[in-house]
Amino acid sequence: MRAGLQIILHFLRSIFVCETCSEMSDNNEHEMVESPLKETMTLLSRTPKGQIVYDRDPLEPIKQSTSNSKSGVLLSENIFGRNPAHSPEKSIDSQYFQHQYSVHHPHPGLNNRPNLLMDIPVQHTEKSINQFKWQQELLMMRNTNQLDETTPVYNLSNHGIMQLFELREQQRLSTATSFMKKIEDFKEVSRRSDEEECLRMKQELEERLVPKRESQVDVEMIIQRLQVEARKRFQQEEDQIDQKLKEITSIQEKELQEDMKKKTLELHIAEAKRRKGISSSKLESLLKFLDESVTSCQERDSFLQTVQMKLDRVTALKTQFQVVVNNVNHEDPLNSAIRSENIVKQIEDLVEVIRDDIAKNNAIVEEKNVLSKRQQPQSALPSSAVMPITSSAVKQEHRNDQLGCLEKKTCDSNGGDEDLDFVRREDLVVYSQLQAELRQYEANTVAFSGDLSLKTLRFELQKAVLHPVNEISDQSGQHLQDKLDRLRSLLQGNAVHVGSRMVRATEHPGGLEYCTNLLARRLVAQGEDQVNVNPKAAFPIAAIITELWLEFPVFGRLVLAHFYRQCPYLVPYYLPQQEGQSNEDYYKSLGYRYSSGKVEQQPTYLKRMSGVVRLYAAVLISLPRRNQPHPHGLEHAWRYLAALLNLSPRNDITAAILVEFLTVAGYAMSKEYGKQFQKLLHLICTEYFTMIRNVTPKGSGGGPVTRLEEFLHESITKGGISPPAGQLSPRFW
Repeated sequence: MRAGLQIILHFLRSIFVCETCSEMSDNNEHEMVESPLKETMTLLSRTPKGQIVYDRDPLEPIKQSTSNSKSGVLLSENIFGRNPAHSPEKSIDSQYFQHQYSVHHPHPGLNNRPNLLMDIPVQHTEKSINQFKWQQELLMMRNTNQLDETTPVYNLSNHGIMQLFELREQQRLSTATSFMKKIEDFKEVSRRSDEEECLRMKQELEERLVPKRESQVDVEMIIQRLQVEARKRFQQEEDQIDQKLKEITSIQEKELQEDMKKKTLELHIAEAKRRKGISSSKLESLLKFLDESVTSCQERDSFLQTVQMKLDRVTALKTQFQVVVNNVNHEDPLNSAIRSENIVKQIEDLVEVIRDDIAKNNAIVEEKNVLSKRQQPQSALPSSAVMPITSSAVKQEHRNDQLGCLEKKTCDSNGGDEDLDFVRREDLVVYSQLQAELRQYEANTVAFSGDLSLKTLRFELQKAVLHPVNEISDQSGQHLQDKLDRLRSLLQGNAVHVGSRMVRATEHPGGLEYCTNLLARRLVAQGEDQVNVNPKAAFPIAAIITELWLEFPVFGRLVLAHFYRQCPYLVPYYLPQQEGQSNEDYYKSLGYRYSSGKVEQQPTYLKRMSGVVRLYAAVLISLPRRNQPHPHGLEHAWRYLAALLNLSPRNDITAAILVEFLTVAGYAMSKEYGKQFQKLLHLICTEYFTMIRNVTPKGSGGGPVTRLEEFLHESITKGGISPPAGQLSPRFW
């Protein structure tokens, strides 16, 4: 009986072990079930019939049960309870096995098999607690010694088996569910890992073996780029077509312009030829008239000496006229025609001056003859009969010269043959004529300058004159040429730019005369305003004056008139103070400036006059372009210097103008006149400088005298006069 009970318990334990190991694989599960059964059968086959096998030492005393149970088996009352956790009592063995469930006996047998169950980790759930309770009861049952054949174990088998089967079913379901869930989770994780690994390997293979495919965005960008390139090509083709059309149009326009230019050139050539013919005829008539006037001159030999310089000038202009007429300029044929007309105009002015001089000379000679006849005894008459003739001759002379009482004194005192101490007679005549022309020219512009309705036009014309004049400099030849072209175009009556407007000097009568006089006055004033500060500025201004003088003789005479008005010492003319003339009027006639009723200081005045003299000397030595004859060249420099030395020097002013004039024109005169100029310079160093010292007050400082002395000393030491600083080279422009 005891052996049968052990077999049943061993079988139940085997079933319990199989349930506990259900989480293993199917193959392992079958092995776990079969192994305890085989072990049980082996045990039964080896145990003798009726022999009881103990799991403990036989000598160990057997604990007697203190229970009143008839079966003698130490079983808990709640062994098959559903909620054994509510039992407050625990046996000592239960507490022991709770902490010592890993203990193994050295000789495993049938009774110590339950110890294998304790190797499995216990989870503190309801199922694990029930299993643990069952294990406790089994262990307590195998330790009892009161089991006999009469022990009622059928209740245990019936209820235990039912409990075990119920527990097994629950554990199987939960274990199967958990196992399947784990399998599913493992499959999902594996699937995801496989997909990611596959995708990664696919990308690597594509990158290594397959060329990269372009995305839709790349395709769109390529399409846009192709469209842009197509538009650019189309635009380039359109531009090329437009360019070709423009080239064709430009070629046609050029051909048309060339045809127009050719026709215009032919017309200009014909017009220039016609105007040159007229100028030639006029020149012949003027020369014929001059010959007749000279032939009719009384006391011709003595008179020709006084006008020989003017006659030489006429001869030079005639030669220049022949050169200009014979020179055919195919680019601008009208230019030569205009220049020939200007030359004829200059010759006409000189012939007119010579004619007036001849008339004056004849009148004086006739007067002398009449006076000599009146003085003979046989034809003696009262002096009252002579006076009307003398008075009439003097009045005629005054009207021609416009010199007033000064010319009357000259005629009465010297009979018109001798020079005065303050001016030469010939220079006085030229001075008087130029000032008369200037006054007449200014009178012709009074109506234009006084008309209030023309204020805007006058303002625009002033800007057209002043802007180029103020911008004249030696910056470059192109810069200077631009200023010359603008001023030339203005004097020719062409439209010129003034800001954003176009203005023309011929828009109103008197406008061209107004511009010409304003330009001449402003250019001369540059000597006072700019040259005295920057001496090198005299040469570009002088170049502009010379070029305009060549083309516009009237402008040149106005420039000379303004030079003489601004600085009478350029005549040379030391103006004397007239009777009844105030000091202010007299000083103003000499060129002094007044401010608040006070005359300017002498150093300032000398500096301004030196600037004007320097500009005038720069004009004399300026070289016209294209080898044209100078309208007012070195011959006038020689005449001026000779006339100045023939007059008595004045304090300060003579030394100031002489040193400035020689500094600028001395080098050119030395090259032109050679030994003659050296003689003149020697005269200045010896006699004339002594005269200057004599008129210089002692203790006055003598600034100009000192500068003149240093200049002469340097010239003698170096053996000549140095070229002026800042002079333009012949090829400057």
